Amino acid sequence: MATDLSGGLDPGFEYFAGSKPADPQMRDSSTLWIMDSAGEIAFPRVTFDAIGEDWEAPWVQLNFVDASGRTLRLWSEQPGHQATDGQGRQAIRGAGPLRFQCVEPFRRWTMEFNGQALASTTTRQMAGEPDGAPVDLAFRFEAEMAAPPWLMGGMTAQAARSMKVGDGGALMGGIRYEQLCRIKGHVHVDGKKHDIEGTGMRVRRQGVRNMGAALGHCQHSALFPSGRAFGAIVMAPGPEGPEAFNEAFLVDSDGRQVPARVVKAPWMTRLTEKSDDASLLLESAAGTVRIDGEVLASLFDHHLFEMAETSVLQQGTARYTWDGEETIGLIERCTLKNRIAS
Repeated sequence: MATDLSGGLDPGFEYFAGSKPADPQMRDSSTLWIMDSAGEIAFPRVTFDAIGEDWEAPWVQLNFVDASGRTLRLWSEQPGHQATDGQGRQAIRGAGPLRFQCVEPFRRWTMEFNGQALASTTTRQMAGEPDGAPVDLAFRFEAEMAAPPWLMGGMTAQAARSMKVGDGGALMGGIRYEQLCRIKGHVHVDGKKHDIEGTGMRVRRQGVRNMGAALGHCQHSALFPSGRAFGAIVMAPGPEGPEAFNEAFLVDSDGRQVPARVVKAPWMTRLTEKSDDASLLLESAAGTVRIDGEVLASLFDHHLFEMAETSVLQQGTARYTWDGEETIGLIERCTLKNRIAS
């Protein structure tokens, strides 16, 4: 009998909205992060994001980085398209050159792209320089889920309260869950093909998002060869009071998902190309777990994301070590500009 990977969630959440929502701020979004197991290539976030007020022209947000520090990026509104599967479900959604498909809820997704993205480097992005010339880019990936989804606010009563009565729900954007997966596929860059095998993290979001209260965050997750895994998101605290949101989970070697919280996070206090500390301390009922981390590759955004007027966003990969076992996972950090050392 197949393992239940739904985590008790309704499979209907996996399918896209079939019509424009009444709320102009309502989002219907799908994201996939891809980490090549060799550490040579990564897509630190590829997103389709349809928002009610611009429903016919969803956002495509794509990041690519390789081990040399070369980056490709596309943040653009594109003509939307959608289709149903053989059972009439809204399983396919995309915009311009990007296409997502739910093949089997909570088990298998595909993502394809055939277009162009703007070239740059991590060093130039750190300095806030604009992206350069367009480069041909095409890829196709299959994502096989490896653990049940992590529903934001679903791990502990404290996290649930943050989603309902604090800023957590607005910052997360309504119903949002992450699911770790294993990835196979290929990438064509400048006419050269690269076969990719590694891990990924998928996000589905349906709701209204308001980042106005955000003071910064740390987001991490990784899937290890043994099947162990972790995920963590913590929002930076204000001058008074606790963090707006703090939730994490651990998956042990038996596949059990254990609620946790972040005790110590690697806040971004400076901009560095690589080798920055990405280590965490996570606390659960079973005790405190240390996961060592080192940033491998990064993209930096000073201009495009929702908080660009006040903050800098880093998205990339890190090598994580848990009791001697290593893997490559994702890292995303956002920090107010006035908290970053020059």
